[in-house]
Parts: sequence; structure tokens; C-alpha cells
Amino acid sequence: MFHEALAWNPSLERAPQATLARFHSEFPESGIRYTKQKVVDRNWNAAREKQAGIVEATDRIIIKPSWKKLRKRDKGKIVLHVDPKMSFGTGHHESTRLCLFLLQEYIQRGGHLLDFGCGTGVLAIAAVKLGARSALAVDNDPWAIINARENVRKNRLANRVRVAARELYHLPDRRFDMIVSNIDLPAITNTVPLLVKKLRPEGTLILSGLLTSHLSGLMDLLFHQSLVPLEIIDEDEWVAVALTKVHASDGH
Repeated sequence: MFHEALAWNPSLERAPQATLARFHSEFPESGIRYTKQKVVDRNWNAAREKQAGIVEATDRIIIKPSWKKLRKRDKGKIVLHVDPKMSFGTGHHESTRLCLFLLQEYIQRGGHLLDFGCGTGVLAIAAVKLGARSALAVDNDPWAIINARENVRKNRLANRVRVAARELYHLPDRRFDMIVSNIDLPAITNTVPLLVKKLRPEGTLILSGLLTSHLSGLMDLLFHQSLVPLEIIDEDEWVAVALTKVHASDGH
């Protein structure tokens, strides 16, 4: 998904050191010690999620890693073959499941979809399997691009799902029937005005990566972009919203 790189900040180390120093001065007999250790980078996503297995994302959709076999009860369901790598979107997070639920409700058969901040490419893959004619999956994270392309090939959709390393300002000069973006509040706030320009009138925009506490402030921004909510769903503290684009004269 779209992100900003974070460098190690020495101040992050000083904070726990100072806290422990104060604690030790008050409780000198506590015996607490502070150590640090360098950890070699690894595929943390795969290490954590490899044990989780098949995800029943919706009543119609399951997400299956390559090392798991389909179960008898999966017969007749839409199967998304997704292996976890260093990118987001394996169905274990609430926001991914919420997006998939809204996708299956509002997908336009034969339409064209944009997955902005695609991560593993799971939403673009799902859209085509649900009936979209094509999908463009974009991200600015090199890991996401590699992983999404692998997953598209696993699902045998290379002729219908295109994965591209793109920034918002370098999207194709065209409009889409549906746009889905599962990122976070700051990125959504910054990108919605431009995403709306890429959405056809009466097209559908699905947004997630949001907390329920974000909704009140976000809805005002969406209203001023001539977007009308169709449905809002939540799971735990996470929320996803489906909106449609209306003509400015209809929205004001």
C-alpha cells in the first residue's frame, strides 16, 4: 500500500531508557535491566500469516495461500490465491474483508476498476473474479508490485489485471467505473479529490483503512467532492464506506 519510508530515529531509543531510569531511581531494588538487539530483516508478514491458513473473507469469497488445500466446504466459492509477502492484503485484516464485502455488492459486471494502493493485489483480483472486465492495480511500494504480480499470475488473470508502479499524479488519462482504496486516513484525505476525477459519474468509490472515529470528519470532505454514501459497514473498530459520484448540480 502507499506509504512513506521511515528511518530509524535515535530518539525512539532514548524514550524507554529515560522511563526505565526514572523507574529505577524510585524502585532501586526492582532489578529491571534494559538491553537492545539488532534483528535481521525478514518477511514478517509471511512468518505471522503462514500459520493462519484459509480466510473466509465473505460468504462468497475465500483467500487461500498456495500451501493450503481447498476444503470440501469451499466448493462453489470464489477462491483468491494470495501468498503473503512484504505487502498488505491477505484477508486477515478487517479492512480487507470489509472491502471485499462491498466489492461483491457493488461490482459492475463488465466494468473497469482501479485498485489504488493495491498491496497484494487481492482487491483487483477479486473484482475481476466477481465480474469486472479489467482492473488496474497500482502502488508505490516495490514489494507490493512484486507480490501483486505474483498473485495475479497465480490466479491466471494476467490478461485482465494489470499491476503498475504509479503515483497518484501518473494515473492513466481515463475514468473508471469503480475505484477501491484500502490505505489510511491521511492518504485518503490527500488523494480523494484526484481519485474522484478518475471516477465516472454514478461510479462507485470504496474506501477503507479507516477507523470508526474517522468517519465524522471524513464525510464532510466526501460530500464536498460530490460523493454520496451508499453503505457504511464496520468490523470491530474498522470501517469501510461505499460512495457514488453524482453530478455537482445534484449534490448541492
